[in-house]
Amino acid sequence: MEKKQKPNMSNTHMTVSNVNIPTPLLSRSKRFGMARQALTALMIFMVVLEGMHAEASIEQVRQEYHEARATFGKTRDYGKDYRESVASAHALIAALLNHWLNLPEHSGEVSIVCREIKTVLKDTAGTRSFLARTLWPLLSESKPTSRQANFMAQLIKPQKGIHFYDLLSRLGQPTEPLGWDVQVAYALALIRSGNDKQAQKHINLLHRKVSINHTHNPKGSLDYGPEAGTGRYCDYVNYLQLCEVLHALRAAASNDHTSARKHIENARKHREPLSPEAAPLVAEIVLQIEEQKD
Repeated sequence: MEKKQKPNMSNTHMTVSNVNIPTPLLSRSKRFGMARQALTALMIFMVVLEGMHAEASIEQVRQEYHEARATFGKTRDYGKDYRESVASAHALIAALLNHWLNLPEHSGEVSIVCREIKTVLKDTAGTRSFLARTLWPLLSESKPTSRQANFMAQLIKPQKGIHFYDLLSRLGQPTEPLGWDVQVAYALALIRSGNDKQAQKHINLLHRKVSINHTHNPKGSLDYGPEAGTGRYCDYVNYLQLCEVLHALRAAASNDHTSARKHIENARKHREPLSPEAAPLVAEIVLQIEEQKD
């Protein structure tokens, strides 16, 4: 009986032309391939379109900012024209921050956007509280990279006047609640950037000032003006709670779960339900502890 020779598989090419595929199946396969290619092309188009739309939106906000600034430069009207100049600057900063956070980390555009943000901030007075309000949700809910958090820490670094009140509080005397919103956002940015020692230092400084003021005036509160919206009023208790939550977040980042739980318990003692600023951070800490427990 003649032995059949095995085919040389190295010379065999599996192509549509030499493989017997049923015609209906081949037709469906081709249609599926075309559909998949069309879907991929559509997804790419949507991403590009979204990017173009974002660029167009930023360009429009940028143009409005320059127009408002030019108008104020001509009129020197510290009423309507000044307010519109500041409002347009705030809108541009917010748009640029949102765009920057969505850029690939190693994109060449990152440094360009960062420079523009710094320039607009430098040219606009009274942006500290606005910046603290804008950065807080980005730091507390978006979980930025350490590099992004480090840049935000640079933007929100407390002014010298805040350090003056830090020194006065060591005497045990109440101080003007200047820049508490800035200092709490700065501490959170330091935690997110991995700068543990500096974060602890600023949390302790703020906690001491708030505690002293609260002891002298338990019903004390701050008014950040109508532009702050729902966050216009913030009392001393809110800041005491936030300090405890920041202590907890820092402890959790160092895997000190015992201290983290203790500070969360202290935060809840100050007020229930938790403030809108504290709630997402507490949820993050609790989830982190539970995940590491498992």
